Amino acid sequence: MNNRCMENLKSFLIIPLLLPTLVACAKEQVINTQVKEAPGPIVIDLAKTATLADTIAQNTHARVIYVGETHTAYEDHLMQLETLKAMHAQPGNLAVGVEWFQWPFQEHLDAYLNGHISEKEMLTNTGYFDRWAFDYRLYRPIIEYAKSNNIPVIALNAPKELTDAISSEGLDSIPDHLKEQLPDNYDLSDKAYHERLEAVFKMHPDRGNDFESFLNVQLTWDETMAQKTADYLAADPANRIIVFAGGGHIEYRSGIPNRVARRTGAAGKTFMIPKGSVTDPAVADYLLHVAPQTLPESGIFGAYLDTKNDQVVITAFSETSTGKKAGMQKDDRIVSIDGNPITSYAELKLVMLNKKPGDEIDVVLERKSASDDMEQVRLRVELGSREIPSPHGHGR
Repeated sequence: MNNRCMENLKSFLIIPLLLPTLVACAKEQVINTQVKEAPGPIVIDLAKTATLADTIAQNTHARVIYVGETHTAYEDHLMQLETLKAMHAQPGNLAVGVEWFQWPFQEHLDAYLNGHISEKEMLTNTGYFDRWAFDYRLYRPIIEYAKSNNIPVIALNAPKELTDAISSEGLDSIPDHLKEQLPDNYDLSDKAYHERLEAVFKMHPDRGNDFESFLNVQLTWDETMAQKTADYLAADPANRIIVFAGGGHIEYRSGIPNRVARRTGAAGKTFMIPKGSVTDPAVADYLLHVAPQTLPESGIFGAYLDTKNDQVVITAFSETSTGKKAGMQKDDRIVSIDGNPITSYAELKLVMLNKKPGDEIDVVLERKSASDDMEQVRLRVELGSREIPSPHGHGR
């Protein structure tokens, strides 16, 4: 163990904690949090903590394993992949249930996993970049592992049209065709779940005063993901599933786990990847502590974009924009990149998915000439890095 890790150990091992905590340097070690009440300080003996593989092997009776994530944390998804591999090493049918795809698009996910369509077609047909939008490179290793090992991937999430309608119109007022997409039933009895969501709601006053709609959207997400998980378990007594979803859907078992248990009787085991050093001991059955990892930087040209009427238009530039340096201008429409037509933000994201800083792209733009005629301009743009968020629109 290196000196930095040793200093971390000295700093917290023998102090009063609400929950055992393990430094990130101790790779693939797991803390069992099932002893919920400790009379005083908790001391962790790293030599006695379990490995991830051992922990999964000790829970072969659990038909469902939940691993919470912070969506943008690359290390969380790498640990999810390791958990998947550990479960895959155990006997029995196995599927991966994921929040990242919405269930009406399952057929396109299946088509990709079965080799019938390309990755580009799958991401386009599932509406990934409009419906989930997080950098797909965070999730790609998990999807590729499942594809290579013939492991089904179950799209768990509720369709965006449904949750948007609940948010804007209220659960009782959504159109009839969307009511058909509602989960089979709702459980409103978990008061602690209600209180935690109300606390989150109050932290965002911009959401207005309609907490009921906010709560119903959250319930719809959780009940839908629970129902899809339960459906897979019910299809075959030998089926097992590992569920990857945001930590808020898994912590305290309130979101998905208890709602799966209500439908199936399968309690399962919950794993969380906490970001703080101290965590409520009731948050999960096990804690997975991992070292932070950084997703490799993607290549960008530093423009802010707007999409409308099948057009992608440049609205502004970052201070370090390589696109502006190469000759891009505000109000330019991006016609193509490397010969690929660009008519939507998703198409642009797909073209740029594997680009790195320093790569060069051929861009065709359409802009007004001095005589107000539309003309096309072709540029060679070297990509930069350090994407800068903007409230004006998509950044690329």
